[in-house]
Formats: sequence, structure tokens, C-alpha cells
Amino acid sequence: MSSGRTSKYTLISPSIQNDLWKAGEYLRLSREDGDKLESDSIANQRKIIDRYLGKNPDVKIVDSYIDDGFSGTNFDRPEMSRLLADIKSGKINCLIVKDLSRFGRNYHETGRYLEVVFPLLKLRFISVNDNIDSYKNPLSLKNSSVSFKNVMNDEYGRDISYKVRSSFDAKRKRGDYIGSFALYGYMKDPQNRHKLIIDNEAAENVRLIFRMFLEGFSLYNIALKLKELGILTPTEYKLSKGLNFNNRMKFADTIGWSTDTIRRMLKNEMYIGNMVQGKYQKVSYKIRKNVAVPPKDYIIKEGTHEAIIDRETFEKVQAKFNRDTWQPKGVRPKDDLSTGAIYVGYIKCADCGRAMQRSGYKTATNSFYYFVCGSYLQWKQCCRHATRVLKLNEIVLAVIQKFVAIAVEMDSLLLAIKNKPQENFKLMRLKKELQICEQDREKTVKFQNNLYVDYKSELLSREQYLHFRKECAEKIAELDDRMKIMSDEISHANIEMSASNSFVETFKKYQNITVLSREVIEELIDMIYVEHNGGIRIEFKFQDEFENALSVIEANPEIPHIPFERKAIEKAVI
Repeated sequence: MSSGRTSKYTLISPSIQNDLWKAGEYLRLSREDGDKLESDSIANQRKIIDRYLGKNPDVKIVDSYIDDGFSGTNFDRPEMSRLLADIKSGKINCLIVKDLSRFGRNYHETGRYLEVVFPLLKLRFISVNDNIDSYKNPLSLKNSSVSFKNVMNDEYGRDISYKVRSSFDAKRKRGDYIGSFALYGYMKDPQNRHKLIIDNEAAENVRLIFRMFLEGFSLYNIALKLKELGILTPTEYKLSKGLNFNNRMKFADTIGWSTDTIRRMLKNEMYIGNMVQGKYQKVSYKIRKNVAVPPKDYIIKEGTHEAIIDRETFEKVQAKFNRDTWQPKGVRPKDDLSTGAIYVGYIKCADCGRAMQRSGYKTATNSFYYFVCGSYLQWKQCCRHATRVLKLNEIVLAVIQKFVAIAVEMDSLLLAIKNKPQENFKLMRLKKELQICEQDREKTVKFQNNLYVDYKSELLSREQYLHFRKECAEKIAELDDRMKIMSDEISHANIEMSASNSFVETFKKYQNITVLSREVIEELIDMIYVEHNGGIRIEFKFQDEFENALSVIEANPEIPHIPFERKAIEKAVI
């Protein structure tokens, strides 16, 4: 970076080069270091150096090197790098700074340059405010005060770095957004830069990505579709909005949406309204390199901004990531029922637990597909457990229809139970009893806490204190047990009062199902197991909800119904 000050400082001409020092002035400012706005400003540093130059005509400025916004705790600074290159090339043979802290706050690195590197390069080093001049007074560099100042500068950098990090962590824990740029799909609130609001244009693309993934598109095919639609990548979108966004990727026609970008978006909790920050941290206050932080150490604050994706959709996406749902490029799992692709990630060998693999063969007129145990196919271990896709389709559809019918029947029974007038009174009575127990417990705890004060004040003897303390502990334990029983009864009563049940509501949606799809498999089935004798065992989702509905119905025998088989939803075998 040229100083633009040639009108004041004449560049050195060869004829007088031996009579003058070719100097480079180094100026640095960093808010992160806690630099004061006035005393350490670039303009103020320059004024101090100018005053020195006015009294020392043998030193002439060849170039200025300005690192504005860079910490002094490390030497990875653009202008510092240019300065060191110019020193090595011989362009300058003198370096002048306002004080040692401007040159660096890293004790070891600063000392290495002053005591080893610069003397080897025959460089004159001048620190104006520290009265250091390695040419006029070589001993000034060896003064103990120099080492002390370097240590203090280093310690100051460490302290400021800690305070800055603590300040950022406090903001993260409050749910304040501290990123330089908003996450794709959001923008910074003009009224509060630490708050995110939805960017409707980008948010629609986020919803599209989640929707395509749940529809069965692979990450690769989502990327192709986004490119086909002409949708800008997050980086391109920021640049199109005039944001001064910069990354190291050089854009070309062949660069666009990547599967890694899409995967990160699909896994990002920020899209359900949770602030997730602190994913990276500096290795050290002296090193600018960031390292990834384990997910368990992320700083997460829930409900800080409006969600683009609802939680149910997000959880469905995460569940898909936890399965082996690989598909060949260009294939969507729901495209062809006859190939069995809709079951990928949802079918395993019942004996060895490995995923079943699809295989097939063609005849002159037809193609036939079937699943075979992965262990057998790859290593000839276990056994074939082969099952044809067409037969599997028939079985799975029949079992789903069976449980849809169960859900419809349960729905009418739960509604009848909900409408029983006595249920309202039962719930009110339980809540009142629980409230009385909670008040009684609170009084007992307060009494127990005062016992020690009375004992120390000699209002109670030791025997009385121990006796009353034991009685209080026993009463509190008894109240806790009663409150636990009542809480369970209230939960059960609430279930009875509600006709809504996840098992019932989800299966009811498929009352008219006649054809399977990937969507049906993902929503209803947890896993399909193929037995060694060809039997199919289907484990459905919503096991707890099924049990809750069943227990409510069984607790109301006056409501006539055909008994349901307990655990029926857990393992459906045909």
C-alpha cells in the first residue's frame, strides 16, 4: 500500500542513497487489541513519526505500511508481509514505528525480529516513543525495559483477547447474532443488527431445498435442480445484493451449488428459529487460525428469530440423514415402485442387522427386483433372506391398511371418551389435590430450613433438632411420591381429554391408500426386517402414542369396542 505522500517525502535517488536511510513507516490499528481511538489512531501514529522525521533528516520515508483492523498478537498481516518482503529485497533498510506495541504484541515473535532477524538483515529499527534506535544506540534494544515492554504488550494482547472472546460469548448466550453476514434465508434487522429477520426471496429457496430432500431428491440432484432453475448460490446471492462478501472461492461457470452447501443447510438449526453460534474458535490469541468446535459445545439459544422451516419438517430431514438412503445419481426413490427403491434405508436383515441390498435381473419382456442380505451378498455370511419387491409391496400395503383401520376406530373411541362429562371433574379434582400437595411441601421445606437457625439460637435441643429434621425429610419424601402419582394421573387424564393422538392422526391421513410411496414409508415406518424364512416384520413409528391411546381406551370399558391386540403396532408380522 503506497502512502501517497511523495509530495512531502522525496524518494531516494541513487546519487544520495549512501547518505540517507531508506525507511518504511509501519502503522497498525486494531479494535480487538483494545487500541484507543485517539492515541493509537493511524493519523496520530503518523504525526508522532512525522515529528521524529523533522528532527532527523537522515531518515527518509520510502513507503508506508498500514495494517488497519489487524491484531498485533500475530504477524499474519498483509502489510506486515509486504514490509518484510521489502526489507529482504533491500528496498528499505530502516523501519520506524510509533512504539513497540504497533509492531507486535507477541513477546516471542517481536523479540525474535528485534534480536535476530533485523540485525542479520542490517536493518535499523526505530521505536519513537520507546527511545529505541538500533543504529544510534544499539544498547537501547538490549535494555531490560524493552523486554519488559514486550512482555507487557504480549500480556495486554492476551488479556484483551480474553475479554473480547468473553464479550462475544456473552452476546451468543443472550441470543444476539454476531456474524458479519446473515445466514442465507435471513437478513439483519435494520433496527437491530444483532437480530435476524426473514429474507423472503432467499427463504423460499431454503424451503424448496427442504421440500425436495423430503420428496426423495439426492443432494446431488438438488444441486442440479437449483442450477437448472438459475437460483444463485448463497455467496452469489450476497454479492448480487451489493454486500461486501468475500471468500476464497473463485467463481466460474462450472462452480455452483455443492452437495456440502446443501447438506449444511439441511442440518442447520438456525432455520427453525434457534440461534446456533460458537462453531469455531481461535487456536490461540496469537494465531488467527480457527478450528471446529464439537457440536456439544455449540452455543445455542432457542426461539431467537422467526423460523423458515417448522420443527416437524426439520426433524424428518434429520431422521433421513440418519439412514442409509444412498441413491444412484439421477434416481429418485419414489419414481418407480417396482424397483423397491422406496425402501432404501428402511429395510434390514432380521438376523445380522445389515441393510438389505437391491438386486435384479431382466428377461426379454420383464425386469424383476428383490432384496438380499448385505452380509450374504458381499461376504457370503449370514444367509440370503431374499424377498421379491412385488411381494414386499403387497405385504407392506396390507399391513398399513390394517393399522389405518385401527387408527380410524381408535379415533371414534377417543372422541367418545373425551365427551364424557365426568372427565372434566376428574381432571379438576386432580389438579386441586396436586396444588394442595405442592403448598404443603413448600411449607414443610421452609419449616425444615428454619430448624437449624432455631438450633443454633438454642431454641431447640440437639435431640429435638434431629427429631424434627427427620420428620420433615420423611414428610417431604411422602409428598414427592404423592405428587408424582398425581402428575402421572393428570397426564393420563389429559390424554383422555384430548381426541388428538399422533398415531391416530398420522395413520388416519391414509384411509384411502391403495399405492405405496416413499413419503408413506418415511412417515409411518421405522424399519422393515426380513426373516430367514421369508417373513416380514414391520416396526412402525408412534409406538408410545399407540400405547397411550390403547391404555385410555382400556381404562374406559363402558365404551364398547372390539379389543385391540396390545403391541400390535410394534411388530406387524405377515
